Amino acid sequence: MKKFDRRQLPLNALRAFEAAAQYCHLGQAAIQLGVTQGAVSQQVRALEELLGVDLFTRKHKRLYLTSAGQSLLQTISQSLDSLTQGIHQLDSDNQSMSGELVICSTPSITQSMLIHVMGRFSKTYPEVTLKLMQIAPNIAVLPSGFDVCVCFGSPQDSADMEKRRLINARFYPVASPALMLTKPGLELEVELLDYPLLHDRSRSWTTWFNCFGTGQVQGLGANIYYNDNYQALMAARLGQGVALAEYYEIAADLASGQLVLLNSQGVETGIDSYLVLPAQSRQTRRSRVFVDFIDQHLKEQTHHFPAES
Repeated sequence: MKKFDRRQLPLNALRAFEAAAQYCHLGQAAIQLGVTQGAVSQQVRALEELLGVDLFTRKHKRLYLTSAGQSLLQTISQSLDSLTQGIHQLDSDNQSMSGELVICSTPSITQSMLIHVMGRFSKTYPEVTLKLMQIAPNIAVLPSGFDVCVCFGSPQDSADMEKRRLINARFYPVASPALMLTKPGLELEVELLDYPLLHDRSRSWTTWFNCFGTGQVQGLGANIYYNDNYQALMAARLGQGVALAEYYEIAADLASGQLVLLNSQGVETGIDSYLVLPAQSRQTRRSRVFVDFIDQHLKEQTHHFPAES
């Protein structure tokens, strides 16, 4: 293998490889890095040619790390973490509010909660530059470089991060007032089957009907399947059918009248939302204050949670 000194290190290719290796998926790596999938693929191939080793094996259109790839991923991750920590230590012991704050979350959590928190935070601390990084629900390995992450589903535990359950997920049936016409709510759970049901890949309707209803999941009306809860809620706002949502996701919609709560029967799905921070030595005052804003936002909404019947 060719010998390198630090002036010759292919830093862009190493970053592309790290992102691709975290997901074993070029598309997800491209989203994280803000480039095209083709650019990531080209960087990884160039790195393999430069090093003279295969970093991935490709089977059935899926990527798998080779032993060399696993070794390189560990080395790069440790090096970048060390570099990031050293930069943070220049920040007056991480106490300055001026600077950048990188937040990562899923589309649904971002739209329903973090946009509101970010707006309030930015108004209070305009000296902080906020950057948002999108991740998928139920992601096992989080991307590197974030300051605060709110994720749906628990990521893998790591010594390099702090994690706590943020929201004990409980889902409620909601719909547009236009869909319900003059009927504000439903007395019987089975009545939901008379309306179009909006599904997503979490299969939360299965859990809901097994808990409160007949066990029958297919509605008598239309059944529309979306890729995620964010899309299902958008469809509910347009009057396409009934969706299931965590209360914090639709608190603003209920307050404005865009959506109505059909009944107060909430069901836990077993998949909660988590707050993740880097290890304490890498946390900044900006990240800790932002977490306080998140907690305050959820506390304000808790007062309006429906009582269980």
